[in-house]
Amino acid sequence: MIKSGSLIVSAQAQVGSPLRKPDILAAIAVEAVAAGAAAVRVQGVETILAVTKVVKVPVIGLIKTDRYGFDMKITAIADEVEAIAHAGAKIVAIDATDRIRPEPLNELFERARECKLEIFADIATLAEGAAAQELGATYIGTTMAGYTVQREMSVGPDFELLEQLVSAVQTPIILEGRVSTKEQLERGFALGAHAVVVGRAITSPRTIIQSLLGR
Repeated sequence: MIKSGSLIVSAQAQVGSPLRKPDILAAIAVEAVAAGAAAVRVQGVETILAVTKVVKVPVIGLIKTDRYGFDMKITAIADEVEAIAHAGAKIVAIDATDRIRPEPLNELFERARECKLEIFADIATLAEGAAAQELGATYIGTTMAGYTVQREMSVGPDFELLEQLVSAVQTPIILEGRVSTKEQLERGFALGAHAVVVGRAITSPRTIIQSLLGR
């Protein structure tokens, strides 16, 4: 269970990064929790296994896979949901956007419930959030806002979508995507976010340095 007012750290690394190793990402997760993170979001079975061994906070697991003919990458088939459960995560992040899918979304949600997993629905629009609520999502995150053709990318976090979701649905809403400052974190909570995810601004030295250098 992700508590209200939580800071979640997404401990992931870009493809090609030397940090993209389970033991390194597990160490980052430990450091994040020691600093106050109330949950961590991690990708890949080996990394989930490594992280669940060293932290006591909720682990949000996902599997990213490139699929020919499909744009979505985040946990899009039932086998991935099961693998995440077996790796020890208690929450599964699922791409819940309205795009062509390899397997029906309602079946993924049902498999997650069978595996005793809470469901973190990654969406990009208000309509997708409402649909995720109808399917029984435990949490709805703005993770995909700006990364699909359905919604233009905002400069910084998509606070407009956050406000729309908080007003329209009862499922806890989590602000995720391009959060990089204390002011953005606080604004997210002030607008009604149940929790806020920070990723690259904490865990990606490359992104942080490029931002400082204006690149």
